[in-house]
Amino acid sequence: MIRTETLAGGIGGLATGYVLWLVAISIGEDLTTVSSWSVAVLLLSGVLAVCAVLGGLLLRWRSNHLWAAFAFGLPILPVALTLAVLADLYI
Repeated sequence: MIRTETLAGGIGGLATGYVLWLVAISIGEDLTTVSSWSVAVLLLSGVLAVCAVLGGLLLRWRSNHLWAAFAFGLPILPVALTLAVLADLYI
């Protein structure tokens, strides 16, 4: 059974990840072409994902379920949306 705090943390992480992705692509779009910024955003999203998973595991180990769910949800949309942009460009 999913706790309410875990669900709230996961939704908050997804929303924050989406906003961070929007900020990153807006900055990248102003500075360079889509093919260049999408690769840079994917690399940043990958770093975010690794750090978020490590932080989420640490928070989960400390039984802080709200922030652990937030950390696990944070990189999902940035990685998925950047991969979708890259797939649209190159496939």
